[in-house]
Amino acid sequence: MLVLGLVFPIAFGFVMSCVITPGITIPERIALAFGLGYGLLTLVMFLLNALGFQFSLINTSLLLSGILIPSLLYLKLKKWPVLSLLRKRAPERKKNETYKRLSIFEMAVILLLVFFVISHVIIALYWPVHSWDSLSTYDLRARVFAETQSIPEAADRIRDNLFVPGYIVGVFAYPPMTSLVHAWLYLSGWESPKIFYPLLLISLIIIFYFSLRDYAPRYHSLLFTLMLISVPFFYEQSSLALLNFPFAFYFGVGTIYLYRWMVDQKKGFLVLSGLLLGLSSWVRRESLVFFLGYLIVLTIYSISRRRFLAPFVFAALYFAIEFLWGTYTQNVLQIRSATAIPILLGVLRRWPEAFDLTRWKEIGPFLFSRLGSFRILFFLPIVAILIYADKIREHRYLFLLVLSNLVIFVGGSYFFIVIRGWTTFSDSPMRLFMMFLPVICYFVAVVTSDGDLLPEGRSADMLGGRQENEL
Repeated sequence: MLVLGLVFPIAFGFVMSCVITPGITIPERIALAFGLGYGLLTLVMFLLNALGFQFSLINTSLLLSGILIPSLLYLKLKKWPVLSLLRKRAPERKKNETYKRLSIFEMAVILLLVFFVISHVIIALYWPVHSWDSLSTYDLRARVFAETQSIPEAADRIRDNLFVPGYIVGVFAYPPMTSLVHAWLYLSGWESPKIFYPLLLISLIIIFYFSLRDYAPRYHSLLFTLMLISVPFFYEQSSLALLNFPFAFYFGVGTIYLYRWMVDQKKGFLVLSGLLLGLSSWVRRESLVFFLGYLIVLTIYSISRRRFLAPFVFAALYFAIEFLWGTYTQNVLQIRSATAIPILLGVLRRWPEAFDLTRWKEIGPFLFSRLGSFRILFFLPIVAILIYADKIREHRYLFLLVLSNLVIFVGGSYFFIVIRGWTTFSDSPMRLFMMFLPVICYFVAVVTSDGDLLPEGRSADMLGGRQENEL
């Protein structure tokens, strides 16, 4: 059962990634399979329960198998040899030559990456779930989910046994993904669900590195991968059973695949992006406003390329997931809406206050004092833009994605912190800013890379010619 709890979601995610897009490497696909598999697993658990069935280990496995078998038949009909790719082995001589080509700098970076990964695994697995928010909300829900195997029953039990008026609203206001992952691991026999977090970090490292290799040489990709995971607050949060790191994973990877679709025009990347960004809303409701910024950028891109259906596909995939929890809690659990739409409407109603320049003066000092170790990463894109201004046009849509995030983040900080007076939540900006780290590091790495050092055949070799003609 312990092995099933890990292997089955990964196998499911692997096959689903093959159905969506065949055009990625095996290491990246396995890494993607972990995040995608667990995200889709929690949706299946939720939908089972919404249809009146318990999300037991057997019921969930049967439904996943019911999706898995037709998907494998589809891949067989398409003659896409999924399993044969896993059996392929590079010639020993070729592998040895690859290792010999590693420079001392690259080997040092790889050793540091291995050190950070191993220490992260030890930290995450040695300490049980201990952070207050997880004990009082996310893991609390998960334990009751595992016992009742039903969301309404779990809500009733928490409502009946906690003597704090209105506490049930706070517990179920957050989307349920991480709690359902914990519940699945508990049902599979794991004493601690924290195994999920180091494996998710490893998945992020692999996806980030292989996504960069199309635009940057190996040493450059390794260096920025190391930069991403060595940021102290990011590293610390990724070992805790909280929402912040899973949110950063799904939002960051979804953004990367969106830009890769813009460059390569592979439909699978657009579908992956819509699904992964939708899963980010399945972790935290704050993703909606940032998704709307992406939708505007994608619409501008699609009009210029005559890809008129792309924004509709992208939005449909996202909202198919985003609306689920808010609708469910409001209509089934009789709890106020957990979606971000009421908050967003509240922001729009107070738009005249956005022109109060005296209040805007408070934002800069406040964010500077609250971003902590992220301060340099907030200004890093600005420095990269100033130094590599000639490359911004080449990657202007990636620049627009980053810019939309930063503009919305600063504007949102103005509304929530200054207008609503949320100054007591000292590290809230830092926890939210985590979601941008993979995107910012990816942008800076792409812009600062030297395309002349790439091996022949990489996408970046064609960016200048292909995109210049298109743009």
